[in-house]
Amino acid sequence: MDKSETVDCLEKNMNGKKNFKRAWRDEDDKKSNKEQRKLLKQKYVGIVGKPKWAEITTDQSKKVLLDDEDEDLDLLKYSGNLARTKKGVNLAKGLIGIKKLHNLNLSTSSCGKIVKSVEFHPTSSLALIAGISGRASIVQVDGFKNDKLQSIKFQKFAIDCAHFTVDGKQFVAGSRTQRNFYCYDLMEGRSMFVPVHHNIGQTRMDNFCMSPDGKLIASCGKYGEIHLFTAKSKEWITTLKMNGAANSLTFTNDGKRMYSFGENGEIFEWDMNSRTCIKKFMDDGCLQGTSLALSGDNQYLAAGSSSGVVNLYKLPCDVNPKPDKTILNLLTTVSKLSFNKSSDILAMVSNQKNDAIKLLHVPSKTVFSNFPTTSDNVGKVNCIDFSPNGGYLGLSNNKSEALLYRLTHFKNY
Repeated sequence: MDKSETVDCLEKNMNGKKNFKRAWRDEDDKKSNKEQRKLLKQKYVGIVGKPKWAEITTDQSKKVLLDDEDEDLDLLKYSGNLARTKKGVNLAKGLIGIKKLHNLNLSTSSCGKIVKSVEFHPTSSLALIAGISGRASIVQVDGFKNDKLQSIKFQKFAIDCAHFTVDGKQFVAGSRTQRNFYCYDLMEGRSMFVPVHHNIGQTRMDNFCMSPDGKLIASCGKYGEIHLFTAKSKEWITTLKMNGAANSLTFTNDGKRMYSFGENGEIFEWDMNSRTCIKKFMDDGCLQGTSLALSGDNQYLAAGSSSGVVNLYKLPCDVNPKPDKTILNLLTTVSKLSFNKSSDILAMVSNQKNDAIKLLHVPSKTVFSNFPTTSDNVGKVNCIDFSPNGGYLGLSNNKSEALLYRLTHFKNY
């Protein structure tokens, strides 16, 4: 959508004053901002739905078959509200039903050679793709066309990390070369430049996460600092401090606890009400911690290290916990860990080696043996995400690709 490439930039200072200026200008674009936003909002709302676009419904009338001849692709093509997953047959270990579909960025290849972020929208069948070119795209996920709905260019801003807000109305983009970050409003078609005051010590925004309660943005800083911002106004609140550099953060599903992991191999547990560390322990056998993930049911904490080892801990942990399972299938630094929403699959990734991705069957603590295969050729994976009900798996890599897979055990999107 070329007309969406012209983006407004809202710059808000610490005194609350607002100054509007363009992030960049398309010389071919002669339409006014007001008219442009109106057209964008009409198209977005027409696809996503209004006013209850952010609610999950059980209305099965909105269920559309992607392919009548293939029951395994019986997903929700509708881009508005998603149906809830009904509890069905338990996922079996050994082999996983998985199909390669057309790439998520089939209709847009402008995110750069290295695609750093891919994430599914929390309530609609949309996905966010972003990369080092400074461009972020919103696509409609159907597994076939994956049409681009919107593309936003952030001038001189290589995107290293991007996440939807919990309500799905915005996304936040950060870069390792910039301390400031951007927030883009999907409904208004407007970007907000978020300045960060130099006094807080923030030097980059390439590693951050959103709290599931929709209140906080937590970002890894330098020297063990963890910077907290409000998810609503994007203003800095406070800075927490741990031993050694913080390399990974994750929240419990209610946002009341946060775990941090860093270069000294220690895992810190934080109470987010008091903003204090209530517990810390050494990851078993770890020299340098690189990645953390918490299962959606708060039952397991996965910790990945620079040696490629992933330890799976049963929660709650005591002072000196031993892993419930140690997974040794990766040989290089664990860069990403991600549980699916039903907490029965753990994806483990290293971005230092081609095809270094494994899917763990959590109930049996065994790795699925049929993914990836030699023909998958997934490259070096930078980011991984599961769709809200587990039907899709998305991967971004260093070959300009955002790969899409169908997990056939899960019948809904």
